[in-house]
Amino acid sequence: MARRSKLLAVLGAALVLAGPVVPVGAEAGGLHSAVARGAAKGTARAATKASTRVLRHDLVRDRATLARPLARERSVFRYTTADKARRELRAGIAPGTHMTSRAVRGRPLAAGKAQSRYGLQNRPDVRETVRLPGRHPVRINRAVGGAQGVGEITSPKRVPARAIERVVPLKPGR
Repeated sequence: MARRSKLLAVLGAALVLAGPVVPVGAEAGGLHSAVARGAAKGTARAATKASTRVLRHDLVRDRATLARPLARERSVFRYTTADKARRELRAGIAPGTHMTSRAVRGRPLAAGKAQSRYGLQNRPDVRETVRLPGRHPVRINRAVGGAQGVGEITSPKRVPARAIERVVPLKPGR
């Protein structure tokens, strides 16, 4: 009996190892593509779960952080899409929206670089320069999902549209 189970184990291992080597026929092509589709769906599902987890962690952390009024006005950047920037120029920036911790001189980051540095879900099209008024309440934290040591600001109150000083398009590259 031990000899038979050993033989079955060897045959099973041979089939597993020989599977990718066997030429793909018309019948087997369906199986291979089904396996690939399943793997792709599983990867997409895992990525969606991971991004949902990051967003939830970010929201919980933002709500737990106390909002403090700024001692004096501060210039910050907001990386966003062109459509959102147009809406924000009319209605202002919604409460809880993320902005960089400071605006520094220099060329704007490329879209891909801004996305990775600040942990953005979507690739931005533009960079808004926002001047937050003094005494405006803000929460200062680290950017979740972004580069190490990069900060962000959120505000529990709407930032008025007049605080947006300029909108600069970004280069689409990395």
